[in-house]
Order: sequence, then structure tokens, then C-alpha cells
Amino acid sequence: MFPEDTAGPLPGRGARWGVLAGLTLVTFLLLVDDTAVAVALPSIQEQLGIGFESLQWAVNAYTLAIAAFTLLAGRLADRNGPRPIFLIGLAVFIAGSFGAGLAFNAATLIAFRVVQGVGAALVAPSALALIAVTFSSKQRGLALGIWAGVSASALGIGPLFGAVLNDSVGWRWIFLLNLPLGAGAWLVARLVLPKSRVKASSVRLDLLGAFLSAAGLVGLISVLSELTDADWTSWQVILRTGLTVVLLGLFLIHESRTRDPLVDLALFRNRSFTGANLVTLLATAVMCSLFFFLALYLQTVLGLSALAAGASLLPLTVTIVVVAPLSGGLSDRFGARALVATGMLVLAAALLGLGTLGLYSSVASLMLWLALAGLGIGLARTPTTAAALGAVDGSKYGTAAGVYNTFQATGLAVGIALMGAILTSFGPDAAFDRDFDAAHHAAFRDGLSMALTINSGIAAVAAVLAAVLLRSRLQSPPAAKTTSMAAPKP
Repeated sequence: MFPEDTAGPLPGRGARWGVLAGLTLVTFLLLVDDTAVAVALPSIQEQLGIGFESLQWAVNAYTLAIAAFTLLAGRLADRNGPRPIFLIGLAVFIAGSFGAGLAFNAATLIAFRVVQGVGAALVAPSALALIAVTFSSKQRGLALGIWAGVSASALGIGPLFGAVLNDSVGWRWIFLLNLPLGAGAWLVARLVLPKSRVKASSVRLDLLGAFLSAAGLVGLISVLSELTDADWTSWQVILRTGLTVVLLGLFLIHESRTRDPLVDLALFRNRSFTGANLVTLLATAVMCSLFFFLALYLQTVLGLSALAAGASLLPLTVTIVVVAPLSGGLSDRFGARALVATGMLVLAAALLGLGTLGLYSSVASLMLWLALAGLGIGLARTPTTAAALGAVDGSKYGTAAGVYNTFQATGLAVGIALMGAILTSFGPDAAFDRDFDAAHHAAFRDGLSMALTINSGIAAVAAVLAAVLLRSRLQSPPAAKTTSMAAPKP
């Protein structure tokens, strides 16, 4: 927690929405950059002359860095105030983008993707904490809805954005464009973000906990990312899996005994907090099948260009952008339980519908199911975030946001690993190449259909968890007396 010297007021109405605009812009940049890189991988591989394994690390390094540093970033936001951590994180992300844009080999690209990931890890929990302390409980759901809607749209727009840049000015500009945009966002954020009056804190940073959590999460995600290729009977894989379990176990033991833990495990005694994070993990795992693997189907099986595939996902992203703020406003009045459970059931139905895809399906036939999926995600995503933050007091918003983002990153890794394992079990890697024959594409289609059906079941499980664990009405705990955020003076 971060002690304050006075109990200052919330920023004025205009200032609050200015804060939200700045935070949303930065989050959009971070997420667009991540998904935009996916469509540029062939160009990166060709220009840098790197192998497929290095190419995978260029993607995974970003996710691994986020997973490794997010919990520590959340704790830093509570200890030092979210504003300085946010600004430092954005500066680190901009520096990493500059390096990645100028990368001349696999090693430099991967290294600067790690730097980008560290910056993103510092930004994400700080952004959520800033929204939580800037808006009262009566408006927090609406604010989170706008943030969540724009964030989710970035995942869908990213491939389209990346394809346009890659085809017009080259893949490097996916990274280099972050310099002017990020610098502008940093200046705006410095002007509009509320300042916390922080006194010197006696709370020690749990560096051992940070190391154990980072090592355990990196081990978990790296093992999951190799699920499709690894021989699970080999001693190397067994050793790595065992070491990961030991590290995560030691982390939990350490956190339960240390005086100033990185994560207060007592938070998980709150049913709503636990439920929100479990639902987030499952929902994110399911969402990756839409934003990543469905785009792959559109390109490899239907033969669309990267640009056309990105545009085909617009019904999904537009629906999320429209519905997420509405569900946030509703969660302020009625709570999270009904909205999240309904949203996950709607998403389950949409995934079942998308599981009927064929070799010659038209894009038009997908639009209804994509819009329905967007409705489900939009209904569920914002109330879930609000439930995770609404279960803690103001002194722990950063920690709660760090846990939430860690579950989200882990869910992404789990989803990609599960989808990849199912797809490859139906056919060889050639199924991922549009130049191969219909038999290979049929194998890919069958695998995708099975994966979407399984994901539908996972979404249904998430709906049950939401109905059982989340509160019917959000009961925001009293703000910590030590929390104070004030709008910056002009």
C-alpha cells in the first residue's frame, strides 16, 4: 500500500475523462503492436534470415516478459503510486519499440521484444489502478467498459493494422510508429494523469517473491508454448515441468510467510476476486481462438490476404467496442454475476456456430457468429475486470490489477497451447500453408472445428464459475484512508 498525507478528492469530471482517454490510447498501442506483429512474421523471417524457432521467440519473448514482471509492477504501483510506474513503463516500451524497429538479427529483435514486454508489464496494472482510483464506484464500470472495449478492439484491429504497414512501408514501422505515437501519449499522460502524494513507505519489496513468481510463470508459459512440439516423455520436458511446479510451489509458500508479500494471498479468500480471475483466465484462453486461429483459417483455408482477413474480423471487434461500455454501466448498477454468466454462455453458443465452418464457407456466413461472439465478450469482459478490482480496497488496486493481468497472460498461453495441440493432432504442419491441397486444409478445418467446440465447453464452464463465485451486486469496499489522487495542476 502507499501511504498518503491527505485524503484528496477525485479529479474533476473533465479531468477524469481526460485520464481515461490517455490510458486507453496507451493500452491500445500496446495491444495493437502485439497482434500486428503476427501478420508480419513471414516478412521478418525473410529480411532477417532467421529460423522458425527464433521467429517464435520473437513473439513469445513479449508475452513471457509481461508474465514475469506484471506482479512486481502491480506491487510497485501500490508502493510508489501508479502514475510514475505508468510513465516509466511507457518510456521503457517506447525504447524497446525503437530497438525492435532497428533490429538487425534474431538476437537483437528478441532482446528488444523483452524490453517492450517489461514496459507493457509496468503499464498494464498501473493503468487499471489509475482508472480505479480516478473514478468512483458509480462510474468505474462505465470507465472500465470503455477501456476494455478499446483494448479488445485493438486485438482485432492489430492484424489489419500490421498488414497495412507491412505491405506499404515495411514491418519495421509496426515498431517505429510507436515512437511518435508513444511520445505524444507520454506527454499527454504526464499532463492529465492524477498525482498521488506519496510519503516514504516502510513496505519492503518482496524481491525473492518476484524472482520465484517470474521464474515459475516463465517456466509455465514456455512449457505450454511447446505443447504441440514437445515429447512429454522426454526427461528434459519432465525436468522442466517439475522445476516449474517446484518454483510456483515455493512462491506460494514464501508469500504465505513473508511480512510484505508480493501478492497478499488473503485476496483469494474473497470469492468474487477469485472468480473474476478464474473467469478471466478461461475467457482469455477461449478468445485467442477467435483473434489468432480464426484469422489463420481465413488466410490458409479461404485464401484471403492478411488485409482481408483482418477486415473480416471487424464484426467481432466492432460489437465488442459497442457492448463493453454498456455492460460496464450495467455492472455499476446490477453487479457482475448475471452479465458475465450470460456473456460467457453467448460466447459458448457463438463458438459452437463457428465450429460448423467448412472448406468453402463465405465470410458473410461468419458475420453473425462473429457478432454474437463479440456480444458475449463485450458482456463479460468489463464486469469481470470491475469485479476483480471492486473486491479490494484502494491501497491494493495495483496488486489486484497485477494478479488480473497475470491470469490474463497465462490464459493466453494456455489457449494458444491448447488450440495448437488440437490442430496439429488432426494433421501435419502443412495444414497451415495455403499452397497445400484440400486434404490438408480439410484436416486443419476439422481440427479447428474440434478446438472451437472444446472452447465452447470451456466458455460454458466459465459461465458456471461466474454464476457461483461472482457477486450479484458489486459491493465496492471502502477506499483505504491512505489513498489520495489529485488532478495535476495546469
